[in-house]
Amino acid sequence: MERNVRNLGVFVATLAMIASVLIVPSVSADGHDLEISGSGDDGVTSYASQHGTAEFLITISSMAGSAHNNVSITASADWGSITTEASVTDGSNGCTDENDEVETAFGEGGTIEACISVSVTEAGADIGDVGAVTVSATSSEDSIGDSTEFTVQVSNWRAYSNDEAQSYAEGDTNTYTITVTNLQVDENGDGVAIDDAIYIQLTTVGSGWNVDSTDSAWDKAELTATIQYLAADADYDLVLDVQLVGEIVPASSYVGNSFVVFTVQDGTVYTLVSLEASVADNFSVNVTGSGNYDSDSGCSDTEDATGWTPTVKNFGNTMDSFSITFDTTDAAGAGWTVDGATGDNTGMLNPKFEHDEETGTGMFTMNVGLHLPAGLPAGTMHGFTMTVTSDTDSSVTQTQSFSATVTQCYGLTMTVDKASDSANPSMDADFTISVTNGGNGDDTVSLATMGASEWLPTLAESELTIASGATSTTLLSVTVPSDASANAASGSVMAHAYSEVCGDDTTDCDYAYDVSVSVTANQVYGLTAGYYSNETDVVKDGATVQESMTVQMKFTVTNDGNGNDEIALSLANAPVWVTLGQTEALAGPGQTMTLTVDVGPAGAVGDYTFQVTATSADGMTSSTTGDLTVTVTEKVDDAGGPTTDEIDEDDSPGFGIISAIAALGAVLLIRRRL
Repeated sequence: MERNVRNLGVFVATLAMIASVLIVPSVSADGHDLEISGSGDDGVTSYASQHGTAEFLITISSMAGSAHNNVSITASADWGSITTEASVTDGSNGCTDENDEVETAFGEGGTIEACISVSVTEAGADIGDVGAVTVSATSSEDSIGDSTEFTVQVSNWRAYSNDEAQSYAEGDTNTYTITVTNLQVDENGDGVAIDDAIYIQLTTVGSGWNVDSTDSAWDKAELTATIQYLAADADYDLVLDVQLVGEIVPASSYVGNSFVVFTVQDGTVYTLVSLEASVADNFSVNVTGSGNYDSDSGCSDTEDATGWTPTVKNFGNTMDSFSITFDTTDAAGAGWTVDGATGDNTGMLNPKFEHDEETGTGMFTMNVGLHLPAGLPAGTMHGFTMTVTSDTDSSVTQTQSFSATVTQCYGLTMTVDKASDSANPSMDADFTISVTNGGNGDDTVSLATMGASEWLPTLAESELTIASGATSTTLLSVTVPSDASANAASGSVMAHAYSEVCGDDTTDCDYAYDVSVSVTANQVYGLTAGYYSNETDVVKDGATVQESMTVQMKFTVTNDGNGNDEIALSLANAPVWVTLGQTEALAGPGQTMTLTVDVGPAGAVGDYTFQVTATSADGMTSSTTGDLTVTVTEKVDDAGGPTTDEIDEDDSPGFGIISAIAALGAVLLIRRRL
């Protein structure tokens, strides 16, 4: 609430400023204009030992470029159990021992530079502790002001690298230096040697980098350098040789620079040092999916065919596309036919480190096939080649071979008389499956089905013994579930045939064949037209109305079919002043609708009996209500009381609604009599 009130006050003040000067400088969303920026030893972090001082250099500026007076800068460090004040001095020449008092004003476009000094000794902090430093600034012109946070890491040392990003091509080696500086001082501020071990360990690098060093402190197997002793006020420089290998590191042109990250720690304090690398483009390709096919075309009079799905993978470290060419001279010269062996291009493919086998990212697949004539001698082999070349670097190329060798083998063909059918619920759709033995001997073929169990796919036989060159048939029956809705689909129902050469384990058998069929449920129509019953289950099959008055009746229609039905409604034996509220209705399967009959203005006194007929969209299925009766009574004149009978509509929702105008007239008439 206080923040909302404060914001309201700022808003009101801003309106006043507009009214007075008609000039509004740019400010932030919460109304402040001052802005604090700054840094420490490493980003927003500075380091100091237990008896040392951590320093940060900050700049105070105006987001709108305005002038500010009486600028107040405060800084404190929260150590968890204690909060200490930090000193603020002039930072125009950096943080030095001779800093003067900080400036308190600046003109338009100006700034104030300040040095924030945090004493670790005052906090009584231990090695490994962290202090959260908050710096705030306000002015006469900006009472809200700005604040920012820094971090003090209490440590006897600081690790860093001053190396800029270095350039790499595949196989290149560059040198980096990681420096560890001794920060430890005693109570008098004098430097103290460190004799506790400090470890520099490679922690984040990923594939594609080889890191080594000639420094005696470096352990190649552990990828760690151990500093056993560091003199007072001294630095230790670890020189590293970093080599790019493996064609897996992304190009900087594609994702930006890469980083080789080291953890430096003494068991208490941990810090990271990142070495930046600019990686050049590297182009490479990998093609898979080729091979030799053993054909059984020598065992039958029917030519054989096979196919492959070769995959082209970008093995470079940046985007690339590849041209695909084929040489079919060998296969064509032997009279064999090659499918799909036409020149193509992959389009741009993602680099190797982004490959995803499941989604195909970074890969291009195509289909090629080979047709072999029948009756060829065993051992005959022919084929074709596929060559893939980088569009960016033509020296990057790879060739794959596709071939087929003729052997003696079994062979089956399998067909079905139709691919789909339909049937009513609880009825069967039958398919004739034909299996032809194209091998050179009798074959006992095992049959199996696969499909949704609720559709009960069933084969008449589970096994067929077929002579060479002969064809046998069997019946595949699919039963539509009794509760299937109109147009419900079975999905794919498969019939499998396995040659006896497959044995008991048909998994991945080369002599397995299948056909797929599907069945849909027919729409079955059914209607029930009947009386309406109110909420107390009173059947409403009649209504009473005075001459020339109106009333409304209700009836119900239930869709007993298994699909949506467009229902036509009609009256039978009804007088002309009885009409339907609607002549068409759309009902879902199992849905019961309450519909209306409009009566009136009623005709002569008497009983009138009529019916309502509902007819399905098929024009053949219909249902008629029982007799609906309207009793017309003599109209009572003004001297006889109300113009029509009163009907308790809450009790009789199936009857007509009394005319509101007539009811009002009756009330007025009674009142006039009184």
